[in-house]
Amino acid sequence: MNIKTREYQYDNLRFLLIALVVLGHLLEIAGEFPHRELLYELIYSFHMPAFLFLSGMFARFDRIKWIFGMAVPYLLFQWIYTSFVEKLGDPYVHVQFSRPYWILWYLFVLAIYTLLLPIYDVPSPAGRGLMVAVSVVLALLVGFDQSIDYQWSASRIVAFQPWFLLGYYFRRADGLRVRWEGAGRTFKGIVLSLAAVCVVVLERLLFQRGITAKMMLGAYGYENLGYSWQARGLIMCCAACTIFLLVLGLAPCLKRRIPVVTTLGENTLSIYLFHGFFFHLIRLKYPWLLERPWQVFAVWAGLLLLLGNPVVGRCTGFLFGAGWYRRLPWRRAEQKKSAAKRNVPT
Repeated sequence: MNIKTREYQYDNLRFLLIALVVLGHLLEIAGEFPHRELLYELIYSFHMPAFLFLSGMFARFDRIKWIFGMAVPYLLFQWIYTSFVEKLGDPYVHVQFSRPYWILWYLFVLAIYTLLLPIYDVPSPAGRGLMVAVSVVLALLVGFDQSIDYQWSASRIVAFQPWFLLGYYFRRADGLRVRWEGAGRTFKGIVLSLAAVCVVVLERLLFQRGITAKMMLGAYGYENLGYSWQARGLIMCCAACTIFLLVLGLAPCLKRRIPVVTTLGENTLSIYLFHGFFFHLIRLKYPWLLERPWQVFAVWAGLLLLLGNPVVGRCTGFLFGAGWYRRLPWRRAEQKKSAAKRNVPT
């Protein structure tokens, strides 16, 4: 039986991205201090596209996992989050299920993309290229429609689809990855250096054109925020170059287990699902906790360590990874019967 080895480079990348997610949310409600807005917009220029790229890389359809790892958690946390924030006194939040609340848009969008995997699963490179090209065009066009926004995360489903697709196809492009890994160090250095220069230039253009983090959320039409499809295209180019650097430049340097970092990267689900409760508690009841930069970083580090520790991570994974369901006696009996038919040891 083949035993899969853990790919630590992607756990380490997940840590980086979930750390940026939490930091970005805290900066959103933090007090004013130098470079706060700059840091906030830098984070939003790539962190969600990069996360969706990684999600696409490891996506596969498993009916049980989809039900208990996506659909049920969405319904449960949508109810808990909206109830919690409503009880805290936010007058604009009420229990409902048609507008994924705050961070839950990501879970909802991921569930939709997973259902679409049979459509995405095109065997030929030309077909895959066409799928990506069409998704990019749709992502640019959806901004012209002012009628779709947060309802069912419709705008985000279209706007972020290219990143999930690129990750899904990249993982399956064995020939492309082998050629890159076999390329010389000089060639790799030149290509990565050019990508780094592109990131710097594109980030500078974003700030010069007054592109805000709100424009990077994928939830608003061009007319609503006063920007254009060219601005969204610029945002997408910047994210693409950054993802290229992260996946092909940084990840190969992170193939070993790093104390704390890798552990937190293995437990991003618990950090993602639960940090919002602390965010809203601080936002509505204790805003003074984030008045100074050192307070922001202290709360940030505390949340990562608290919610990403192995105990919380394993419990969360067990509950929302369908682990408990698979261990039910009748379910185990079904698995043994299925394995016996295939003559595969359980």
